[in-house]
Amino acid sequence: MDDRASKSRGVTRVLLIEGSVNLLMSLVKLVIGLITQSSVILADALHSLTDLANNFIAIVAIRISHKPPDHTHPYGHQKFEYVAIFILAVLLSVVAFELVTYAIDNHGQVVEQSYTGLVILILAIVVNFALSRWEHSQAQKLQSKLLAADAQHTFSDVLTSVAVLIGWQLSALGYYWLDTVFCLLVAGFVGKLAWELFQQALPVLTDADVTAEQFSSAELKVILAEFPDIKNVTDIRSRAMGEQIICDLTLLINPQLSLTAAHELSHAFEDRLKQEFDLYDVIIHIEPA
Repeated sequence: MDDRASKSRGVTRVLLIEGSVNLLMSLVKLVIGLITQSSVILADALHSLTDLANNFIAIVAIRISHKPPDHTHPYGHQKFEYVAIFILAVLLSVVAFELVTYAIDNHGQVVEQSYTGLVILILAIVVNFALSRWEHSQAQKLQSKLLAADAQHTFSDVLTSVAVLIGWQLSALGYYWLDTVFCLLVAGFVGKLAWELFQQALPVLTDADVTAEQFSSAELKVILAEFPDIKNVTDIRSRAMGEQIICDLTLLINPQLSLTAAHELSHAFEDRLKQEFDLYDVIIHIEPA
């Protein structure tokens, strides 16, 4: 309980710091974009605003996901963390679509140069890069997949901002069509990130089987050799509840065993699986071999 509360506070602190930085970044980019009339900078400002929205969603989700199991969620609330990742992916998909629309509608618009804005945007890139590295280290320290996903998102912002900077400078030299091209590139970056986050969240939210990722047949046979009265294991299924894995299976056991002995055997096998594969829960069905 204390570990969950401590982890929740740590993740929330990181998200609050990142949210403050994202608010500052979005305002800076918005001002520079309005001054220079660069669609690619305005697009990046919109991207930063979605980062801010995601920080708010993530803070709410992380507080819920670290609550202990209760009568409405007996398996815990860990999936709320992946709900937040899914919402982030949806938001990014909408942003990617809006960026494509904005780039097409503003094709050929005159772009102004601003050396002050150039310096500020470079500083913003440096700050975002430092933030992404720090958030990544905090994700490893706190063992948070939500923070890891967000750190990946923040690093993509750095790559996006570099593309924005290049597109803006080339457009300011008179190649106005490049502003549209780089705005579309930004949309591509955002869309790719959305797809990666969908791939991360959907298997957990849809209870995809993760047995192959947890243990192989060879590893299972080694453990079975320790239990002569277990003749085989069938119907193995596993699913992720956030960072915790729940497995259910059927044991074919020696039919000569008493009910008490069979019960004790299943518990011993369950404990062995939990110890070896770091499983949160194992549900066992017993049948005579």
